[in-house]
Amino acid sequence: MPDAPVVYIGPTISRRDAEAALAGGDFRPPVARGDLYAARQHGSSVFVIIDGVFSQQEAVSPREIVDVLRDGAVVIGASSMGALRAAECWPLGMRGMGAIYRLFRRSALGSDDEVAVLMDPDDGHRALTVALINVRHAVSMAVRAGRVDRATADRIIRAAVDLYYADRTWSAILGRARVSDPHGHIQAFLATHDLKRDDALRALRGTARRIAADPGVLARRRLGPASFARTEIHRERAHDALGGAEPRLMKRALARWQLLGGRYVDHLLPIVVARRGEELCRRIEMAAPRAALLLGALRLGAAPSGAQADPGSGALVAPTALRIAMMEIWMAFIAAEAEFAEALWDELTISGGLDAELFRWRAFREAELDARRRGLTIRPRDRQLASTAMLAAHGFAGWLDLRQAAEKTAYGLGPFVEHRDRIALSLRSRERMFNPRSHSDR
Repeated sequence: MPDAPVVYIGPTISRRDAEAALAGGDFRPPVARGDLYAARQHGSSVFVIIDGVFSQQEAVSPREIVDVLRDGAVVIGASSMGALRAAECWPLGMRGMGAIYRLFRRSALGSDDEVAVLMDPDDGHRALTVALINVRHAVSMAVRAGRVDRATADRIIRAAVDLYYADRTWSAILGRARVSDPHGHIQAFLATHDLKRDDALRALRGTARRIAADPGVLARRRLGPASFARTEIHRERAHDALGGAEPRLMKRALARWQLLGGRYVDHLLPIVVARRGEELCRRIEMAAPRAALLLGALRLGAAPSGAQADPGSGALVAPTALRIAMMEIWMAFIAAEAEFAEALWDELTISGGLDAELFRWRAFREAELDARRRGLTIRPRDRQLASTAMLAAHGFAGWLDLRQAAEKTAYGLGPFVEHRDRIALSLRSRERMFNPRSHSDR
């Protein structure tokens, strides 16, 4: 519909609510890289960006938005990806709307983690988690209403910040913050406050008013030739191992992948032995006394072969202590996931291994998504191969050992089982890619 405003929505607002706010809109899934170019090529002139992809696919780039703006189109952003890009592109003509946009533009918010949520692409891109900015807003409303005191509010915010965006549910946040809510009244109150949705409604209603005042805005034709210059494609660009993903989210995703799958073992010694990850080590010393005690043993284990601790110090002989130390520090890493993510990223950057690890993660993720798109199921032998790979990487003798250890971590067992199944799906996808006729697709 070239003469209708193109609106990119997903978990922030339902299709029904969006249509009520902007009748006649051309509503599409979250925007991805190349979508604006394609829509402009087909004659669309007004774009409203609410939601966008950021991890599984390449995010819409500021350069693409600038190209479309310079070609005469109108681009409006709010709430989520739209607010992020509007805060970056407003000097060149993109219009931002809503409180979240203003906070990003004033640098009161600085991370894409504030608006990121996990969504279900098979259920209308429904949100499965809560955005950090919504937590901040809802908790502020709860304090004003006298539902929680300031100390409790601070604990809730800290708990939300510490959680990875894909785990940030109200129940997880309140549990981590040790908030007593036996009847669910606090959670119910918090869940009714959704700043992202409010901003989306403001943007859609504002767009409707603009179109009503100037219907000609929908008929702005191309300024350039049939194919305008896509500088996103033709300009010289540096190599980007992130594939367009947002760095902060990739740090946490990469760290969690390593902690669940066992690849962290390859980088444990450089992080805790060398002068890297010092903040993480300080966190371990404060929060996990036994792990802190074993840090010394682990450092000793990095000494030349045969070295051992001073017998009078009571420290364990280094070779014997290594495995115990690794287990304890692994649990401490999980408990301080955000700090581990920073330390891991720094270590990989210094060692030159960041690009390789990012490409491995992306290959794993893309294979899993391919299997899900094709409807492939996990067979017993796929699960067995995945289990074997995880056990080998972690250094466990059997799944029972991994299970017992996982249950002692801040993650619990569930994420490890889910990760095993993700590995199994990626294996199925790769098998089908290299030998498509040897097995059925289901």
